[in-house]
Amino acid sequence: MQQIIFLVTSLEGLHKPNFTKQLKQAAQYQVPLKVLVALVDFEQNWAVRQFIQRLGQEDARLANIEVVTLADMVAEMPGLALTDQERGAVDLSGYDQRLFADQKEQVKRYLKDGHLVAELRQENDETPMALRLYQEDQVAQIETFGPQGNVVGVTHLEGGVPTTSYLLNNQGQAALRFVRHQRMIEHVYNLGSTSALSETAFSNAKQAVIDAHMTQRQRTRAEAANGIDHTEVINAPETYYGVLVYATYHRFTDVFAYYQTVLDRVMTTETRLYIDLAVNPIMSARMPHQLIFNY
Repeated sequence: MQQIIFLVTSLEGLHKPNFTKQLKQAAQYQVPLKVLVALVDFEQNWAVRQFIQRLGQEDARLANIEVVTLADMVAEMPGLALTDQERGAVDLSGYDQRLFADQKEQVKRYLKDGHLVAELRQENDETPMALRLYQEDQVAQIETFGPQGNVVGVTHLEGGVPTTSYLLNNQGQAALRFVRHQRMIEHVYNLGSTSALSETAFSNAKQAVIDAHMTQRQRTRAEAANGIDHTEVINAPETYYGVLVYATYHRFTDVFAYYQTVLDRVMTTETRLYIDLAVNPIMSARMPHQLIFNY
């Protein structure tokens, strides 16, 4: 075994107790250990770095884990220069500034006539992490910085919701573009008369989704079920991201298809791969010949 890679696709997966448990067990093999961070929310890369850093402080065996982000993977890739509108850079030198700090980080807020214009998150050594730009008191853009202080990601938002994100190379050019989409997915639940799902908060959430998205016929059919074993069909919205690689103009229909190509670049036949159990059905289908361990 040459190396061990943990693929992190969400902060929820990172904070699973089994992630830390598996990471500590993997450290016993005394081979290079990498955490590959594949997050569309680029600002969350900082949360992953800080989490792994804390683990290294608590356990010396985890002190040398290499954290690799998507920004690291595209740093040397060719890219496309963004237009001024796409880049959305702003000069903050003329605004009033307020500094807020705690033991972990600092936040600088920039104001114009009493209104929030921008907010800069930075570590206590003033290493910038993320710059949020506001329009009418809503976040309109987020710039994410790398450990060296350069901007590695630009995300545009509408109504507080991310729409398009650019991952930048070392020259500040867009190497990747992520575009947010939504689609309706049909979920089928087979519930028994003693199913706990019917007696928990899931029941209310489920009913809300039914009322919002089911047709009258589907709702009548579901309500007609009498508590004995039955099937319920719920149509719910699902968010996904398409990916465009500017170097080749190759399009990926979802991020997981792109994540597979990233893994192909870093893995060898002697690599052990760990992924979140929640995305195992997706990734294992794309890598049918790869032995995958879960956390």
